[in-house]
Amino acid sequence: MDEVAAWAPAARALVAELEARGLTARVLSHGAVWVRNPAGDPASDDRLGALMSPGLNQEVWCRPNGDHVGLWWWWAWAAPARNEPPDLEPLCPVDEPKRAADAIARVLAVPFADAPVS
Repeated sequence: MDEVAAWAPAARALVAELEARGLTARVLSHGAVWVRNPAGDPASDDRLGALMSPGLNQEVWCRPNGDHVGLWWWWAWAAPARNEPPDLEPLCPVDEPKRAADAIARVLAVPFADAPVS
C-alpha cells in the first residue's frame, strides 16, 4: 500500500471527528491534518486582534511509529529554531480518530468562550 493510500482515509476520519466537535480541519498533502478552533479567533471588528492573533490551531502528522507497528498521529510542535523540522510527539494510532480528536479538542479548548466580557 502506498503512503497516501495508508494515511488518507485516517486523515478524513480524523477531520470528521474534529468537525463534529466544532473545530475546523483540513487534510494537508504531506500526511498531516491542520486544525483550528474558531472560538479562539478575535472578534470580526477587532482589527488589531486580527493582526496580532495567530488563532488557536494545531497540526498533527501521520507518520510511522518506530517503536510499534503501524501509523500514528503525532503532534507537530514548533521547532526551537527557524528552518528546522518540527518536534514530533506521539499522539495515538491512526485507527483511533475519536481518541485523537478528543485530545486535540482539549488542547485547542477555549474555556468560557461564551461568557460575557465585562
